[in-house]
Amino acid sequence: MAAALGGQLLFNVSQPAVSSSGRESGSGKLEVQAFKFMKQLGLKKPAFLPDFGKDKRVALLDRFYTNADEATYNELLADDFELVSVGKKTETYNKQQWKDLLLKYTLPAIPDFNFTHATDGSKDDEGYCIVTVQATGHHTGKPFELPGLPPIPASNKRFALAEEKIKVKVEDGQIKQMVILPVKNAGPLALYKALGGKVPSSNAA
Repeated sequence: MAAALGGQLLFNVSQPAVSSSGRESGSGKLEVQAFKFMKQLGLKKPAFLPDFGKDKRVALLDRFYTNADEATYNELLADDFELVSVGKKTETYNKQQWKDLLLKYTLPAIPDFNFTHATDGSKDDEGYCIVTVQATGHHTGKPFELPGLPPIPASNKRFALAEEKIKVKVEDGQIKQMVILPVKNAGPLALYKALGGKVPSSNAA
């Protein structure tokens, strides 16, 4: 039978009854109960249980990659959000730095900047969703700049950077962490170069 506590669900499988003859009578019942305590104890969801949060994660990630605005980022990014870019130099960015990168530097220069994205919402053994992302756009707005690099005047160039694999951890309806796996020709510096900028060797990833 099903029960719900705190909006969280748990499957509890009861053992089949055993008759006096030693045989099982009836089949085990799949009961739905509170699932939250398993998370609190640090226990993983058993593999045989359905993933009830999968569709919600897909919808959340679609909103995140489709709506580049402050209200969306404030709602969907946790206050302690961090973005980890893995490469020769692993760099970490916080929530405000992500917002600045998109809202302060990228969108004013590239009004049609877009993340093509795809994920099925499944989680790996570490609790991350894998999202495939590709950045595209047309540099028709203000000069594009990144901290520490000269601004690039509107170049009218179109670009499609390489696809990236991003590990995204979603908890309690918010994005806690994004880990960008290494790939060439993607990321902020790749965008800077695609628009005609020259990146000093000391800045190259």
